[in-house]
Amino acid sequence: MLTQTDFERHSSGQMIVKYTLTNRLGMAVSILNLGAIIQSITLPTKGKNLDLVLGFDSVAEYEQDQSHFGAIAGRYANRIKNGKFSLKGQAYQVSTNLAGHCLHGGQFGFNRYIWQLDSQQHSDQPSITLSMTSPDDDQGFPGQLTAKVRYTLSQDNQLNIEYFASSDKTTIFNPTQHSYFNLNGHEHGSVAKHSLQLMASHYTPIDKTGIPTGQIAPVVGTPFDFTQPHTIEQALATSHPQLAIGNGLDHNLCLDGYSNASHQGVYAGQVSSADSGLSMQIYTSMPGVQVFTANHIAGTKGKGGTTYQAHQGLCIETQFYPDAPNQKNFDCPILEAGDEFYSITQYKFNQTL
Repeated sequence: MLTQTDFERHSSGQMIVKYTLTNRLGMAVSILNLGAIIQSITLPTKGKNLDLVLGFDSVAEYEQDQSHFGAIAGRYANRIKNGKFSLKGQAYQVSTNLAGHCLHGGQFGFNRYIWQLDSQQHSDQPSITLSMTSPDDDQGFPGQLTAKVRYTLSQDNQLNIEYFASSDKTTIFNPTQHSYFNLNGHEHGSVAKHSLQLMASHYTPIDKTGIPTGQIAPVVGTPFDFTQPHTIEQALATSHPQLAIGNGLDHNLCLDGYSNASHQGVYAGQVSSADSGLSMQIYTSMPGVQVFTANHIAGTKGKGGTTYQAHQGLCIETQFYPDAPNQKNFDCPILEAGDEFYSITQYKFNQTL
């Protein structure tokens, strides 16, 4: 089932719309056309429905948000060093918004756009497709880029997120979905006891400002070794110098199953909570996943009057590696003029208790 309701009015005067996908098992995913934001993911469990993503109850709070709660990040998810890169021999300077770097597309990224409804599907696989156009030189990026994201909910509690894009000039493009997950419910404290497994034998170390050094390092012997499932708490408890940079996990892991020739979601790992009995499996066609433990959200007022604390959510941001346009060892997400970009990420929710 797919329903559409008015959410709240934007500061521009435009009404923000909420689209809700619901399946026969009672799972519901609500998406705003502001930022293509996932505003809630509710799942029936024993006793009550749990809302599994952090967020806000008002448009004004999303407009002021600097943490990209639930939004599509673009044009370039994660960081570009000093907001500078070269493409086909031409140097570009894009918007900077964090420690002199470009983060998630700059000061006015995709999370700030009011997206348009492109298509919708009322069926056993309810879906909506939202689209937006980023003009040439938007935040300094070349090319007029048209981007779309399609959210589809299956009858067995799998959320598919598909990305499409094309540009009239060669450009770079690296979208991701920036939901903060808490499998105990968004209001239920730290995710430190969640168990995480990722099929990633390497990661990209960062400098003190969060920019990759260019090294692709093995995870063995580091807190980034999630090849076997263990709790986030175990990783955060280590004294590794990389963790001190961001007060927790905020690092890109290199997925072993990636193939640049594939448009299929490949199993990347899973998150689970023994307390709620829920697990979330992750599949993606992207090469990396930024694992972020919501290190800087303490004191943020969220949904239902909840005051969020550090480590209350877990972001699993499937994407190209950070600063890839400036790193010769990384696949560079170049989108040639006239070509079609496509990627898919899937989250499959299961009740284990």
